[in-house]
Amino acid sequence: MRRIRDSLSKSWTNVQTKSVPDRSMSTWSAHYFAQQEQLKGQQKLSSKLRPAAIGAGIAVFGRIVLMPVMLLSVFGLTGYLSDGTFLIEYKDSYFAYSQMDLVMSGGCTPCHTYCKRVLLQMNTFDHEALMSKPTFEDLYTATSWDYSILSNEALALADRLEASGAICSGGVDEWGSPLSIITGTAEEVVEIIETLNLSVTPLELAEAKKGIETKDECITKWAVEGHLRLFRFQAVKNSIDYSSIPAADFNVYPEYADCRPAVNNEGIVGEKLALATAGEDLVSVVPDILKLFPYSFDSSLPVISRTLATTSPTIYHVKAVNQSLFRGYYAGCRVRTVNTTGVYIEDACTINKHWQNYGLMLQAPDDIPACTTGSDSVCIHNYYNSLWEWVTGTDSTPGRALMKISVFRNRYADTVALSVLPGMVMVQMLLMGVISLYQIMSHKQSVLLTQIWAYRCQNGRMQVFYLAQITYHLIYNSDLYYVGLVTGTLTVESVANLTFSFFIFSYSFINLAKARSGEQQLDRYFRLTWETMQILITT
Repeated sequence: MRRIRDSLSKSWTNVQTKSVPDRSMSTWSAHYFAQQEQLKGQQKLSSKLRPAAIGAGIAVFGRIVLMPVMLLSVFGLTGYLSDGTFLIEYKDSYFAYSQMDLVMSGGCTPCHTYCKRVLLQMNTFDHEALMSKPTFEDLYTATSWDYSILSNEALALADRLEASGAICSGGVDEWGSPLSIITGTAEEVVEIIETLNLSVTPLELAEAKKGIETKDECITKWAVEGHLRLFRFQAVKNSIDYSSIPAADFNVYPEYADCRPAVNNEGIVGEKLALATAGEDLVSVVPDILKLFPYSFDSSLPVISRTLATTSPTIYHVKAVNQSLFRGYYAGCRVRTVNTTGVYIEDACTINKHWQNYGLMLQAPDDIPACTTGSDSVCIHNYYNSLWEWVTGTDSTPGRALMKISVFRNRYADTVALSVLPGMVMVQMLLMGVISLYQIMSHKQSVLLTQIWAYRCQNGRMQVFYLAQITYHLIYNSDLYYVGLVTGTLTVESVANLTFSFFIFSYSFINLAKARSGEQQLDRYFRLTWETMQILITT
């Protein structure tokens, strides 16, 4: 009995002295993670590189590395946070040349007429460079014509033009502008100018004569036309608000700009001082629209190249074409130089007192804007070289002359302040993502669990806020985005906003739709795949 009692006593003592297992949460989780680490160490590399793990890694990399770098690049390398605008302004305007532009195709009915009638209309310029708008418009309302004004040489020329198939047109075109034009060979155009003693620019006459020499190298018809154009002049000294006056003058051009020969305008004609300005530069203060196109005179205006690279195929597939040079007039004479000494005109020109009252007249481009609707409408300005050039033809409609206009266009938009809302929403998403990662990873949770927690808990509650902000931005600015995309006038900052908006809208919409689906496993893989796609697409 004593042995049994001693044995039981010893066993009870051993039971009492044996430690009770620690079942606390911290110790259990430590054992759990130690066990997980041991299992990971025993796994092969191929088993670790599961698609889900790779996707999660890319998603986290995009959230903590790629997105901050992208935002800092946009904010630091552009004017996003400083002087960024929604649409390009004058300083960022761009040229484009479109040969026989489909948008600018039209005609003139009834304009196709006898060549002697068009010669008579041109002859009424009476060797002057300019004609006032009322006088010019009266040419197209006349019901009778006195051809005795024309010389025998001019009448004989009219007969030859009819026989050669030259196209002669005079009337009001479908854009409401009166014009007189004769299209033929370069020899015929030069003969018209010399027979009627038309006052055309020396440069254009030299180009037409050069066109005779190169007619076999580049086949094209040439045209001489009288047309109304808009001229600007400074009514108040040192004011940028210029007044305007329409007047008609001549233009000589090849129907295909591919065939315009290169002729040097420097020193092509003599010049004389017409107005002394005693140290004042008359073109020191001009509106922006007078700085868009090249002029035929020397001045302090910005130097614009008349050579323009082609961005679409032309008839002869040339890489660049030359545009006609704008003119300046003083006292009815073409200007050759404007500087602090004065205004210099062509030396053979006689001053006209009527035009002298307007001072220095600068040719202005024609604006055909495209505007949004509403009280706060914004316009995309399409400024065209107003020395219009087109290919002339005829059709079955009696008296109709076809016009396929080739345009030199400069485009920019009104100033519109840039909205930084999409960028700020991106910052919100970045901060929330980083906070989510910190809170979970600091507790040694897995990357996949981090994603689930971030989507379902903290970030899941923010999706409505993200979506509401970006939806407001897109709705409020939809017209601007539309007109900017159509005309190619969105700035880099606006393109960044569109990129942000695409990412935010799709990201938050998908997350909002899946936030409470209850399909945790499917939802997790779907989210990771979607976020990886978003990062790649946005980048």
